Amino acid sequence: MNKSRIFVDADNCPVQVREIILNKALELKIEVIYAANHNIPFSIESPLFKMQLCPERKNAADDYIVENILENDIAVTKDIPLAQRLIDKNISVINDRGTLFDQKKIQYLLEERELSMQMAALGLRKAAGWSAFSKKDLASFSKTFNNLLWEKGFYKN
Repeated sequence: MNKSRIFVDADNCPVQVREIILNKALELKIEVIYAANHNIPFSIESPLFKMQLCPERKNAADDYIVENILENDIAVTKDIPLAQRLIDKNISVINDRGTLFDQKKIQYLLEERELSMQMAALGLRKAAGWSAFSKKDLASFSKTFNNLLWEKGFYKN
């Protein structure tokens, strides 16, 4: 059994994405750790699943993930600064829409985020936010997540 784990920045992770993660983790016997500053219940009960309650301070869940994740683990987050911190630790990071982050993509997204915030502060446009989560996003996440699990050796040949 692969000892790697999946860490989920669970605060803003859509229910449908959490379902895919839990079902696949149960099938492949992968430990899943949700990190958040409030309880997020698991839809499936298993000793493989753990809810890590973090203090009610900014970035507490992010800090927990960064401090506890290991190189062969996988992280699921749409938080770009957290993804950057994890990429710097050589962690595989995927967002809830199926984007597998790398250094180049993270740099582009950080620059885009900064520009968007500056334009919003000047009143030139609304701050960028996430568009509605769609079936296409879910399918993209599922495909990329399965490919990542395969590449990381979770599936047996």
